[in-house]
Amino acid sequence: MELKVLLILVIILITLSPVLFDSEPSPRPPRKQRVSYKWDGPKTDERINRMLAESIELLKGLHVPISDSICPDVRLTGSHAYYGRCSPRGSLKRYTEYDYYIEVSGHTLMNTEKSLRNTLIHELIHTVPGGLCHTGEWRKWAKYVSERTEYNIKRLNGDKTYEDYQRLVTSRNS
Repeated sequence: MELKVLLILVIILITLSPVLFDSEPSPRPPRKQRVSYKWDGPKTDERINRMLAESIELLKGLHVPISDSICPDVRLTGSHAYYGRCSPRGSLKRYTEYDYYIEVSGHTLMNTEKSLRNTLIHELIHTVPGGLCHTGEWRKWAKYVSERTEYNIKRLNGDKTYEDYQRLVTSRNS
């Protein structure tokens, strides 16, 4: 019991020492600047929509059981948190006509075409029954597609190609 009281007194003394001994408190580190998520670009892109249609045909040709009710227009967002996202109907109120909607960050438009297709295929595999999570069915079909195509479908960082990485490094050093 005495040890607890002593420990509490030491903590209080350490916390109040700048005030008690009239020294200046250490300056706070600067806050991280928040990244803007505003996307001023177009809400959809014909090139991406065409790639989506071609990716759907590729997966159907491989007999991957993707949904037949996928919105043909990919929505572009301002997210820096993800390359792409697959939303089932009802998860977002603005989506009601199709069973699945695919969104891609507009910032990925600068990525290579292979990277964009990889992202679209990744999201399309989420439309497989039981494939919304990156486990079970999704993992099985991602591995299946990766083994039979030039794409590397992974949960994280499979979408980035070496060319995307080089472009990112070059833009940081400029």
